[in-house]
Amino acid sequence: MTVLLVLLSPEANLTAECGGKRLFSWPIKTGDCFEVSFIHSLNLSPITDIIEWTGNRMVVRKSIFKTFGAGVPTPSDGIGTELIFVDGHYELLGIDKSMSSFTIMTQDVPAHRVSLNGREASLLDLAGSGKAVEIAVRRVFFITRLAPRGPRFTPGAVTPTTI
Repeated sequence: MTVLLVLLSPEANLTAECGGKRLFSWPIKTGDCFEVSFIHSLNLSPITDIIEWTGNRMVVRKSIFKTFGAGVPTPSDGIGTELIFVDGHYELLGIDKSMSSFTIMTQDVPAHRVSLNGREASLLDLAGSGKAVEIAVRRVFFITRLAPRGPRFTPGAVTPTTI
């Protein structure tokens, strides 16, 4: 009976979907943070956004980058509350943008990657170029995560992108 309850109990999962197809579904707990990393399309430098799951919303907490350039936000633009320089990179803090989902358009540049708890996925590799990928946290039955839905991911197979 306990096994049946586990298999049929929905749990929060960070999901990526494109054209009605689930690209990945990873368990996420309240307070977990995931990263969306990409290459800035103008200055071609890496940026990583840190997004927290609060239990009912995704909240962008900070953005990490090495160089300034056109399109890189600052508190003077009304985005974030503090910009600090730490360990060779900048961190834009206090963004606190709340959302239930967001869409990423896949392209060679910016080559978006999503990582959570040692797992990482390239949205470009999964969806192809020029596709709209929706990122959301959904209640997913454990048993449905066991069924094949496309490429499989091995935790730790790819080292998460860091700046």
